[in-house]
Order: sequence, then structure tokens, then C-alpha cells
Amino acid sequence: MERRVPVTEAVALHRRQEETWRQFLGWVDAHGDARWIFRGLGDKTFTLTPNVGRKPRYTPADEHTLLEIFDRRVAEYRDTRNWSAWDKLAIAQHHGLPTRLLDWSTNPLVAAYFAVTSPPGAVAMRRVADNGRVKRETIYAVPDPRLVDARIVAWSVAERSVIDPNLRKDPFALGDVGFLMPRSLTTRIVSQGGLFSVHPNPAEAWTAPLETKGRREPHLFDVPGEARHYFQRKLFYFGLDRQRIMGEIDGICGRIAWQYTVDIGLGAVR
Repeated sequence: MERRVPVTEAVALHRRQEETWRQFLGWVDAHGDARWIFRGLGDKTFTLTPNVGRKPRYTPADEHTLLEIFDRRVAEYRDTRNWSAWDKLAIAQHHGLPTRLLDWSTNPLVAAYFAVTSPPGAVAMRRVADNGRVKRETIYAVPDPRLVDARIVAWSVAERSVIDPNLRKDPFALGDVGFLMPRSLTTRIVSQGGLFSVHPNPAEAWTAPLETKGRREPHLFDVPGEARHYFQRKLFYFGLDRQRIMGEIDGICGRIAWQYTVDIGLGAVR
């Protein structure tokens, strides 16, 4: 049975959520010029490690194999004759292939949306079963998102780190982390203000954006787990929801399903 929250506790919770939202808007204002980009993390303990490098035994050979298979098969659905190596890498990342890229956005509200709607990381739990004999095992479970803080990361992009695909044609030849401004090959990248960081060593977490020591202003904003749903509602009224983020029929149905679940905005013209 769901626990009823006392009125006084509910009021205190609402005030904390309001204050967190106001602090977030102030943080956005402090990062309001064009040099800043943003990434949302569903768990503040997450590192900035590209998906392809999260496998325990990552090898560049395996990464090349993934892209070779993608290159061969994607031509069944899209005309790739005018695509560069960067185009193929960006589209592969966009559609869920593990790559050496990380997604960022030029819009802090988009990053906030991904932060508060993405699940936290699984945690290890010890389970003891007694069916005539004691058996101990470790299982992994994703905790209730309301118990886990989300995080929004801001990073200032230096002009020298922006990749010119016409000059640097090989995505595997970078020596340092760079930033790719992809061509508008899909509307979703455009609607999300999307761009990518490119990591020469995908198995190594990029730590610079998460460092706070010695900085005058924090470039990280943590959203308490208890404020996740509140942020979703605020972002909805700012025009940021699954339909705007994901587009197409899946996005429309995802937004309406969320509205139905939380009982918000169903009577409004949207």
C-alpha cells in the first residue's frame, strides 16, 4: 500500500522542489552563452565513458567490426553514398550503436530532460535464499529513481577542439577529446540541439567536466531524486517532452502516455 504523505510534509517537499528549480534556472543563466554545451546523467555517480568502452574487454578491433557491419547494413535503409566517416559514426551513435561518441546538447533544458527521465545505475545487492540450505548470491537492481540524484553537466567548448570533418577525415586519428557538430542527417539531432564529444580512448572515463576543485563556479547541477517528477512537469510546460525530444509517432505516444500516467495537461491544447 502506498504511504500517504502528511500535508505538512507534502508542503515542505513542494517548497524544496520549487527552490531546486529556481536554483537550476539561475545555473542555466550562468551558463547562458554559446560556448557552453550540456549533458544529462540519470545518476550523479555516472562517469563520462562512451558506450563502446564500457565493455570490460574493449578492443579497437571490435569497435571497427561494429562500424563495418553497420556500414554494410545501413545501406539497406538509407542512401549513404554521400556520407563521410563522421556522418556514419554520428548516425550509428544516434540510433544506439556503441561508439566512441558521447551525446551533448546546446540546450540545457534538453540535458535536464534526459537527466531526470533516464534511469539510475544498477546497484549490487546481497540476497540470501533459504530452501533447506543457505545460499548467498549477488543480484543487481535499479533503485527507485526518486531515491537517486540526477546530474546535468556543463562544459565550455574551446574553438580549437571543434572538429572540421573536411580536414580531419578519420574519426580514429584524434589524439585528444574533440567535438563534432554533425550534419542535419536526422531531424531528431536538430530538435535536440545535438552534438558529440569524440573520445580517442573510449575505455577511459573523461574526468575534466566532472572536476570541481579550484573552480569559481560549479559546472555541475545535481537534481535530487525527489525533484525528478517536478522537473519533468516544469520542462513539459517549457515545451520539453518526449514528443519534442524524440519526434515521430513514438514521441507522440510517449508524451501522451506520460501525461496520462501523471494526470497532467490532458485538457490543454498542446
